[in-house]
Amino acid sequence: MAAGHLIGQLPRAPRRTIRVVAFANEEQGLHGGKAYAAQHASQVARHQLSAESDFGAGRIYAFNTGAPAHARAATQRIAEALKPLGIEYVADKGSPGPDIGPISARGATWAWLAQDGSDYFDLHHNADDTLDKIDPQALAQNVAAYAVFAYLAAEADGDFGSAPKPVEAAP
Repeated sequence: MAAGHLIGQLPRAPRRTIRVVAFANEEQGLHGGKAYAAQHASQVARHQLSAESDFGAGRIYAFNTGAPAHARAATQRIAEALKPLGIEYVADKGSPGPDIGPISARGATWAWLAQDGSDYFDLHHNADDTLDKIDPQALAQNVAAYAVFAYLAAEADGDFGSAPKPVEAAP
């Protein structure tokens, strides 16, 4: 949310729309991600690059995309911009997160910004899951990374390879 807010404060909006989605009900069956994918199935190619932040507020340490070879130059531009934030480009790692998994299964290209979640399950969904537990510097780096990533993806020349593909029926 904060990354979207920062981008909205810029004097010049990116050439593509950036969508910030607050998915719901992941833990009980990915219902939010599945509903989003179903609702936007005819618009998969319009999803430049999808990513999710759903592993706490820790520092981001790695980046990759599922983009095809023709988009590697744009992926590299994002990776270079993330480098000063301590984020390494790892071309052979990552995957879509759970909430964007359904739209990725339909052909939307994913991006992965790996977060340090070493204390995530100490706090996740319990009484200690409060804002005072968040490291402000880690959160600031996280927000900066998503702002840079989203803006550059929205500004990139060409596309990242999102294209509709048939979805396999669930057994």
